[in-house]
This record gives sequence, structure tokens and C-alpha cells, in this order.
Amino acid sequence: MEEIRSFILDHHTRNLPFYIELAGVTYPDINYGIRRECSEFYVLEYIINGSGYVHVNDQSFTVSAGDVYILPLGCKCYYYADSKTPYKKIWMNVNGEICKQLFRIYNLNTKYHFENLNVYPLFEKFLNLCKETNTSTQHIFSKCSCVFFEIIQALFNASYVENEINEYVLKAKHYCDMNLYTKITVEDVAGYISLSVSQLNRLFKKEYGTTVYSYLLNCRIETAKSLLKGTALSISEISEKLIFTDEHYFSNIFKKKVGLAPSAYRKL
Repeated sequence: MEEIRSFILDHHTRNLPFYIELAGVTYPDINYGIRRECSEFYVLEYIINGSGYVHVNDQSFTVSAGDVYILPLGCKCYYYADSKTPYKKIWMNVNGEICKQLFRIYNLNTKYHFENLNVYPLFEKFLNLCKETNTSTQHIFSKCSCVFFEIIQALFNASYVENEINEYVLKAKHYCDMNLYTKITVEDVAGYISLSVSQLNRLFKKEYGTTVYSYLLNCRIETAKSLLKGTALSISEISEKLIFTDEHYFSNIFKKKVGLAPSAYRKL
């Protein structure tokens, strides 16, 4: 048994940047199974409880409660419920340029299975938006696209962590990112994660190809570029805000990194 919300897809809706064919909930059924030779939509499904099996292109895996799986556009797939513990799942069939670009940018066209993710509230929110009756289809698609983007980000974040970036390095990077406007040293970062400076730099360089000091400096230069382009702050104020010793030192470092003095960069 399934609870389904469907949309009529005419020429106009298929030209929207994001559109939905179907969304719904599948309830436990030992006979449930779907086969597609060439999927016309991106299919995202979240397992609420129970288990099942998925074959997509050249990959096969078992899914259970808390898992998400993706069936990308154009894939060959077969998925079905376990005969003893058939799954209950919430799902969506979507398409449009937004889907294509997000899957490309976040490199999700070959990553199909994500285990134990807390994204059920997002899937539920998506389905509830689909059920709205007091608004236009286009408005529903627009609001759902924002939730879809949140889901994609959650999948990417899970995949990114799975890339086995060292936990100490992740904490160090986060500490640097959160303290661009604070006077911190490499020693401060190392102390925060309880490593020596040499250990930290060795691990950080292995993951990001640069030292912690260089990473902090590059982040501050990139932030300075944004502030020069997007704010009316003076060069002196930007220098002070980003914890450079003085305006002269900031200008020299900026020119060395960017190839232009801050004033010349702003004029561009």
C-alpha cells in the first residue's frame, strides 16, 4: 500500500528548474518491488523501518531504518522489500536543472547509499509541502526545492565525513573558520585539539596540502577580497577586522597573494 501525491507535468512544468513527479510513503508489503531500465527522474528514498534491497547500475546493497538511497537520472535499477521485514519508506521522484547541477556539484551521481542519517524530518517536510492545496503547483515546487537542497547538503556532508578526513584536522579547520576575526595562533589551534604544532601541521598538510598558518592567511585574504568587493569598509578597517598587524602589512601581503594592492582590487 502506498500514499502518493502526484503532479501533472505539462510542457510548462517540465521547463521549471525543479519539478516533482511523485512523492509519498510506501507501507510494508512483502511483494513490493520496482524495476526501471532507464529512470526518468532522480529518486530519493528514506527507510523509516524494516529493510530491503537495491540494485543500481553496478552496485547492490541492503538498506534498513535510517538509510537513504539515490537512484539517479538515467540509471538502471531494481529495488524491493525484504520478505520478512518489508520496509516502510518515504520518497520523492524529482527532476529539473537544479537536480542535475546539485548532483554534479556535490558529486552524487555515483554515490547511491547513505547509512544512518537523521533526515526523516526533511523528507516529511517535503511531503507535507506536496500536500498543500491552497497554493499553486509552481509555488509548491519552489518551496520543495529549498528542502531538496537541504537534503542534498546532508547527503554530501555524510559523504564528506566518510572520506576519512582526520578528526583532529576537521576540528582544527572548523576552529580556524570560526576565528577569522579573532587573533589566534597556530599554537592556539594545536592547543584546542590537544596536539603539538608539528603533529597538527603534518596532519593538516596531508589533508589540505598546506600548513595551518597558510590556511588561516589564505582564508583571511579571501575574506578581505569579499569585504573589498561587497562593503564600504576602509582598507584600514578591513585590516584591523582581519587581525593584520597594520594596514601597510596587510596591503603587502594582499598584493603578494592577489597580485594587486587592495585599493586596485577594489577599483576592479
